[in-house]
Amino acid sequence: MPLLLEDVRESELFAHLSDPVQNQAEYARLDKQESREIGGALGVVLPEGYELRVIEHLNEHTELEFFVVNRKTKRVALFNRIEKTDIHLQGMNTKPVKQAMIWRQNLGEDGKATRDVVETVFFDNLVQKYNIVVSDSEQTRDGKRMWERLLFRAMETDGLLAGVGDAKTGKVTEIRDEKDLRVQEKWLWGQQDFHRERLGVIATR
Repeated sequence: MPLLLEDVRESELFAHLSDPVQNQAEYARLDKQESREIGGALGVVLPEGYELRVIEHLNEHTELEFFVVNRKTKRVALFNRIEKTDIHLQGMNTKPVKQAMIWRQNLGEDGKATRDVVETVFFDNLVQKYNIVVSDSEQTRDGKRMWERLLFRAMETDGLLAGVGDAKTGKVTEIRDEKDLRVQEKWLWGQQDFHRERLGVIATR
């Protein structure tokens, strides 16, 4: 799976969301585009002034941008970009989508409002709509922890497969229990270039 990013690289990647001024510029960008509210359909209850929305891009690269906005402060509280892939995984008929970027404000009211949104969007929207979701080729340490939680939940959920995949060969190895998860954790994440070809895989059966 992913090459683990150093702290400096993580700061650069999320600067446009972590910096208050740049975050408001990102809010303005998202607000100008056609989007739809999906919190109600997913059963996500947010505090007054917050909205969970999605932009669907009709191009060959970016598929979806999910985000939570705080209308009172005109800021983005959560952002998640999903991209199409050309990856072929053995035994699976459809190409997966990739969770290419995810950021969530952990502080203050925004942090409280978005605490459970990531997993709800992942399992109740992405996995159901696309059948297979894989991790990105690079991740922050927070991203690693999040994917460990996602894999653990998928492993314990009837009708879902949790596994690891090799993007080069297409081979998928199922994660069946917590012991498997700990073994595969060492294979998935690391600092070598080949870790970019290693994927976390969550799919419907």
